[in-house]
Amino acid sequence: MQIQYVSKYIALSEEGLVPRLECPMDQGPLLPNQDNEDRVFVYCLSCQYKKVLGSKDYEDIVKAVNNVG
Repeated sequence: MQIQYVSKYIALSEEGLVPRLECPMDQGPLLPNQDNEDRVFVYCLSCQYKKVLGSKDYEDIVKAVNNVG
């Protein structure tokens, strides 16, 4: 997994080109990060929410980024 795709997806969502990734707790924006084991996750600055992206989530993000261009 490459964190760059998640970062690009979030940038595209800010332009309204793909659906936003929002925190399910407070509907705030989610930010991407990567841990020492190369797992990509998104997290919320406002609360303690964190979600490690699974292969299906990541595939959907890559597909959406590639479809936008």
